[in-house]
Amino acid sequence: MYRDKAMTFWKQVLWSDESKYNLFGSNGKVMVWRTSKEEFNPKCTVPTVKHGGGNVKVWGCFAWNGVGNLFFIDDNMTGEMHKNILAENLFQSSKKLKLGPDTVFQHDNDPKHTSRIVKNWFDKHRVKRLIWPPFSSDMNPIEHLWHDLERPMKNHQPKTKKNSDKHFKPNGKISDQM
Repeated sequence: MYRDKAMTFWKQVLWSDESKYNLFGSNGKVMVWRTSKEEFNPKCTVPTVKHGGGNVKVWGCFAWNGVGNLFFIDDNMTGEMHKNILAENLFQSSKKLKLGPDTVFQHDNDPKHTSRIVKNWFDKHRVKRLIWPPFSSDMNPIEHLWHDLERPMKNHQPKTKKNSDKHFKPNGKISDQM
């Protein structure tokens, strides 16, 4: 579908997504196998925090020439919340990145992205959208940016949400360290 698009087209795409960063540990479980005759070995344990230790959820975007706004998400994301994030950040990011009137917005097919309220907002504001194949979130190049943000958090895990902001600028922009 987009294989033959010129570089000028790709330089107009504003890539977006949400990500969640755990403040302590991972989303998965760690398993240790032992036989019934083996003793419990403290070296094979991982410290835990009640309720997972919390997380930081963000929405962000970027284009070929830089990063756009980063928005911190406090609640569970809904279509209404996604529309409000777009209203506050999409055009501002596009302007900051000098993408111009031919900006093409990319987001995946998450139900909150494709909700009627979001579709109506896009139509009302005449936002051009990149058609995205179903179940293809891993094709989004923003996943590399999320990985770059996550790496320092894993190496220096903050103990609270307040301490996690050292990886982000206070004004909600992605840190220059990334």
